[in-house]
Amino acid sequence: MRVLLISHTCQSCTEGQPKAIELARLPGIELCVLVPDRWKHYGRWRGADRGTSGGYKLEVGQVRWPWLGPGQFYLHWYPGLSRLLRDFQPDVIDLWEEPWGVVSAHACWLRNRYLHNAKIISETEQNIDKRLPPPFEWFRRYVLRQADYVVARSTQALQVVRRKDYSGPATVVPNAVDNELFKPLDRTACRKAVGLAGFVVGYAGRLVEEKGLVDLVQAVAMCPADVNLLIIGDGPLRSEIDKMAEATGLRRRVQMIAGQPLDSLPQLFNAMDALALPSRTTARWKEQFGRVIIEANACGVPVIGTDSGAIPEVVGKAGVIVPERNPAALAKAIGLLLVNPGLARQLGDIGRQQVECQYTWRRVAERMHAVYLKATNPVCSPTEVLA
Repeated sequence: MRVLLISHTCQSCTEGQPKAIELARLPGIELCVLVPDRWKHYGRWRGADRGTSGGYKLEVGQVRWPWLGPGQFYLHWYPGLSRLLRDFQPDVIDLWEEPWGVVSAHACWLRNRYLHNAKIISETEQNIDKRLPPPFEWFRRYVLRQADYVVARSTQALQVVRRKDYSGPATVVPNAVDNELFKPLDRTACRKAVGLAGFVVGYAGRLVEEKGLVDLVQAVAMCPADVNLLIIGDGPLRSEIDKMAEATGLRRRVQMIAGQPLDSLPQLFNAMDALALPSRTTARWKEQFGRVIIEANACGVPVIGTDSGAIPEVVGKAGVIVPERNPAALAKAIGLLLVNPGLARQLGDIGRQQVECQYTWRRVAERMHAVYLKATNPVCSPTEVLA
């Protein structure tokens, strides 16, 4: 089975290429991965990582419109895609891109022109049912009509696809984490290296309003004096957090660290007693997955999350869920783990088990392989949903 995976995420050797490596290891798959030669990642341009291929062909394609006005990266496409399709002749075209992007619509149009028998897999994380502005709603309708299978990142994302009149086969396949990089370490040593003491609540990610960081700072201010806050990341809310910490008397209890490369995060996660993800739902966004949840869980760290988007689904039994926009509830959850270290350890152990069962790159690759087989199997029921 020849599989063409189109994915800007696979430009990175840590964010997407591990999935390709695991896919290439599975029997019967000849894999080619198309990635952009340049990409704007959180405001910074980067090129494609060209490390060891891991048994697959990495095609670094010239990309047009990788970032254009209010459409941002959803207008990107590859002028050389038609040549690649004719040369590689894939049986499956896996679009690890949202269905409303130009790249997805272009790939479907080329499939219809050159490779009528190739199957389209459309992947999506969008978990809010909203009408997109032209031309993106048109692209989404077109791609979902052409798709032979849809893979959603969460149950809510799958429900949105169904509301968009997609009635074909679909399933949920989550994000993944490198469970050999993210793993339990010597917590005492990690805390000493970072210079932390007491009970440490951590956050890692973008410093933006919708992540609920204002609620988190207010919650820590309600907690006992031995509860400290570690914030890892960059973003426009950084100065406001500094001011809040000063105003609430938390200056000595709040430590902020700039965004870190992936291989530096396990030590920081292992310095935490709990990870907090207090996201807030807005009209345009709610938490689509929360990769930091499984990164913390892989380190054996319990998670305190709000009920925004996919957070409860991803946390599962490995943490505590509280209502969003509720600092008092956050503070109560922190206090629960503070006075019950046995419970915190139990939740952390459950988190590690959940990762090993559901969220490793190998497990996700196996589930995608099952999707490819279902899509290429003519007896597959059009309403079947994989577990």
